[in-house]
Amino acid sequence: MLRPGCPIVPVGPAPTRANRGPGLAALGLLLSSCMVGPDAPSATPVPESTAIDAAVMGASISTSQQPLPRWWTALQDPLLDELVARADHANQTLAAAVANVRAAYAAVGASEAQLWPTIGAGAQYNRVLTNIAQLASQNVVLEPYDSFAYGVGLSSWEIDLWGGVRRQIEAAKASAESRVDQLRDAMVSVRTQVAANYVQLRMLQAQRAALVSNRDALATTLSLTRARFSAGTTNALEVSRAQAELDSGDAQLPQLDAGIASMVSTIAVLCGGSPSEFAPLLAEHKPVPTVPDVAGIGLPEELLTRRPDVRAARQRLIAATAAIGAAEAYRFPKLTLSGNFYIAATGTDGLSDLSNKAYSFGPSLSLPLFTGGKIDAAVNQKRAEAEAALAQYRGAILTAVGDVSASASDFSLARETSRRSGAALASAESALSLAQQQYDAGLVDYGTLLDVQRGKLSAQSAAVEASAAVTQGYVALQRALGAGWDAEEQASGPRRRLTATK
Repeated sequence: MLRPGCPIVPVGPAPTRANRGPGLAALGLLLSSCMVGPDAPSATPVPESTAIDAAVMGASISTSQQPLPRWWTALQDPLLDELVARADHANQTLAAAVANVRAAYAAVGASEAQLWPTIGAGAQYNRVLTNIAQLASQNVVLEPYDSFAYGVGLSSWEIDLWGGVRRQIEAAKASAESRVDQLRDAMVSVRTQVAANYVQLRMLQAQRAALVSNRDALATTLSLTRARFSAGTTNALEVSRAQAELDSGDAQLPQLDAGIASMVSTIAVLCGGSPSEFAPLLAEHKPVPTVPDVAGIGLPEELLTRRPDVRAARQRLIAATAAIGAAEAYRFPKLTLSGNFYIAATGTDGLSDLSNKAYSFGPSLSLPLFTGGKIDAAVNQKRAEAEAALAQYRGAILTAVGDVSASASDFSLARETSRRSGAALASAESALSLAQQQYDAGLVDYGTLLDVQRGKLSAQSAAVEASAAVTQGYVALQRALGAGWDAEEQASGPRRRLTATK
């Protein structure tokens, strides 16, 4: 169908030579303003300000503060900052996303080229023999002769009367913008993966340090137990139990070392390097990064402009809607121009003689009368695809709000878990100190001391996990918010790679 505003050109007297040029220009201007097909819906389903339940956020979440574009710097870990920068420059997922953006913008150029004619130059040579009896009776020489020609030609150029080509360009531009947002989403994903794996590495290293410290304590206890056994104040069973507990602690170290090596390898891949390159950089034990007291998340409706996957879904909707107009344009008459100009001669000396010129130029008009339902089927297909794109866009909004709500809740509850785990660890350390004093004084047996030591190690491991869970929750919240990019910075590495090839 015609979009409102498409002109109906009146039929009147033929224009004179004096006013033909302006008349044709005005006609072209009118026709170029006509575009069939619907525009993408401007109204979008904006989530309400109360879409995220305030009860799940807690005091550590603020909707009045915006997420930090470079949120990882708030963790105050210079090595993490370096890892993110290296991933920006060398991550292969980002490299592929940048290449996809370039390819998408090249497709825009290919679509825009359809608005312009294609003109080419060429030359040819033929050796011709005519064998027609009737021509011989007219004294036409039928001996073989040479034919030389050169010139320029205008291939069939379709005038975009109904905006079909412009709809294709609109769809291509929207697809390119969706690729840009996919690049942004890849940036957000890679940066959060680097941070999450780095936090996991620091947690495993902290657990290993706690296990080694507990092993040292068990070794000291074993020495004391052996001394008591030698003095006859204890039995061989307690010595065996002390040795078994020490061996059990030693047996857990290889498992932690394997987890640490796995995290190093994962970080190396994300940063575009090899594990052997990153192992020395990450070997030094450092504490789990701590997070700010309050994390800003902004308002739910701001997810539409910040979260890249929602932005990409919006652009796909625009592209799918524009494709309807491109399909609709095939219902209407097609006006094409074609022509050529050339010089032909039977010898090379005649190629400079303009009297040997020949040319042809003219328009052609065609109207589809019967296509077997092909055009209707194509239009219906594009309309269905646009409906699917709209549903996917709405689904992306709902998913974004749900992700933020769940991540905010997890982050807040992780803080409370960490607080309680810290209190439990303090109690376990106090209990171990008291049990050690009583054991040294002979007031309790080794079994009691062993139980308290196990409780302290368990509480220490839980406290490390809880502390890491807070930081992991903060990282996951940034992923849900779509934070980690802005229009100005847009990742130093990917941005440079993108602009350098334009």
